[in-house]
Amino acid sequence: MTATADRNHTGNELMTPEHVRQYWEDGYTVVRNVFTEAEIEQVRTACDRWKFTGQLLGRTWRKQNTVIWVDEDRETGTTVRGMQWPSYHDAVMDKFRTDPRLLQIIEPLIGDSVKQIINQVHWKRPGSRTTWPLHRDVRSRQPSSAFTDLFQSWVQTGIAIDPHTAENGAMSIVPGSHRDVDHDPEDTSVWNTPQYAKDDRIHVMDLEPGDVGLWSAYTVHGGGFNTTRHQDRRLYINGFVKAENCSRGEWVWENGRTRALYGEPALIQFDEVDEIRHAFYAAELGRKEVVRD
Repeated sequence: MTATADRNHTGNELMTPEHVRQYWEDGYTVVRNVFTEAEIEQVRTACDRWKFTGQLLGRTWRKQNTVIWVDEDRETGTTVRGMQWPSYHDAVMDKFRTDPRLLQIIEPLIGDSVKQIINQVHWKRPGSRTTWPLHRDVRSRQPSSAFTDLFQSWVQTGIAIDPHTAENGAMSIVPGSHRDVDHDPEDTSVWNTPQYAKDDRIHVMDLEPGDVGLWSAYTVHGGGFNTTRHQDRRLYINGFVKAENCSRGEWVWENGRTRALYGEPALIQFDEVDEIRHAFYAAELGRKEVVRD
């Protein structure tokens, strides 16, 4: 197994040394009360606009890096599961992905020259079959050749838009699971991890609106079903990588200075971003747009 390297656990007022220590030792941490209720209400409104857009589209739809995943759920009918890269088209979502507080949180982990791979919203509709089986995010950091030293270079962040509880399918996490395996990105046997459901360490990552959770590419995590009756459970995920260690992604900060989205979309996860520039329904091109993280 790969041991965690020694670190001095430096931090700042927001991302304290204790947060840094917990992230490297447990594979995750939670920074509380990062965003105010008024700010989170802006994100809720933006998310609701995108959900309504997905409902109008009625099917999975893509425009280069922007994709909205729409499924037919046997319990709830047409269901918007999630989307990637709303920030190309939405000033509110873009504002929060580049908020200086997010840089303050991740800088002690991966520095201040950062690219972004994931800009994503998840919805969990009450009563739907939407869930995320236990896994490690290394499975989605493909091709592995685009990333150097993924364990040390990558951090996933999730801004809680709603309360996250066991009842509405909040993320479960397994502390220390990032140290259970070698950090070999080609080892597909560590990607999907249903066996951790019975691990004594597993617990729900409870979040309140405005909290930010962080987890490693090698930390086992997943989410249950939303068993509540009325409220969608929304999460805004932004995945960041040390710029010098990744050949893909959109720049977010360079030496601490924000770099705006500009020009043609970068190569991220959609390999045909330069070849297929028009918007399309996945079914019309015979494509299966798999929900990715």
